[in-house]
Amino acid sequence: MLDTVMLLTFCAMGLLLCFYGFRMFRISMAIAGFFMGMQGANLLNSAFLLEKIPEDSRSMWDFFFPIVIGILLALLSYAIYKKALFFISMFFTWYTLVKICLLYIIKTQNNLALVVSLSPDTIAKLTDGSDRSQTLISDKQMSAVMSWIPGNTDGEKLLAICVIALLIGIIVGIIICILQSPAIKITTSVIGADILRDVFLGFMGMLYSWKDLPSFLTPVVKQGLENGWVSFFIWAALIGSGITVQLRNGDS
Repeated sequence: MLDTVMLLTFCAMGLLLCFYGFRMFRISMAIAGFFMGMQGANLLNSAFLLEKIPEDSRSMWDFFFPIVIGILLALLSYAIYKKALFFISMFFTWYTLVKICLLYIIKTQNNLALVVSLSPDTIAKLTDGSDRSQTLISDKQMSAVMSWIPGNTDGEKLLAICVIALLIGIIVGIIICILQSPAIKITTSVIGADILRDVFLGFMGMLYSWKDLPSFLTPVVKQGLENGWVSFFIWAALIGSGITVQLRNGDS
C-alpha cells in the first residue's frame, strides 16, 4: 500500500514538472528539490551510510532518511527557487552521469572495482529495480569511455568520474540560467520525464511480483521492466510531449 502511494505521489510530481514546470516554476523547483534530495540520500545510503546503521533500524532509516532530506531540499528550493534552478540542474546532470558509470561498474566489474561493498538490494535500488534495465549503452562503448578516465587506482578513477560529472553539471547549470525560459521548460520536462520513467519501472516491478498477474501479461511486463529500450522510448516521448506542451503554453 505504501509503495503504491509513493508511486502515485511521484507520478503526480512528474506530470506537473514535465508539463507545467515553467508555469508553476516555484512549486516545480520544490518538487525537483525533493526528488533530487531523495535520489542523493539513496545514493549516500547505498554507498556509505546504511551499513553503519544498526541492522534492526536499517529498514526505517532507509525509508525515512531520503524523505527527510527530500523535504529539507524541497523547502530550501522553494525559498530560493531562482538560485535553486542552477543547483538542481547541476546535481541532476552530475547524478545522471555518475549513475551511468556506476551501473556499468556494477554490471561488469572489469574496468573499475567498487570502492564500497554493495548488497543485491542496493544494486536493485541504484538500477531502478532491475539490474538489466539499463542496456542502451553497450559494454564496449562504456569500456572505451572508462579507458579515458584519468587515474591509476580505483579510488582515483571514481573521484575523477565525480569531478568530471560535477564540472559538466556546473556548465549545464550556467547555460540553463543564462537561457532562462526555454531552458527551464526543457529542464523541467527532462526531470519530470525521468521521474515518470522511474514510476513506470516501479509499476512494472509491482506487477511482475503480483501473484495474480495473468500469465499472458507476464512476458509483456517483463519486457517493460527489463528491456531498457522500452523505458527509453517512454522517457523520450514524455520529454518531447512535455517540451511541446510547455512551449505552446508560452511564458504566461
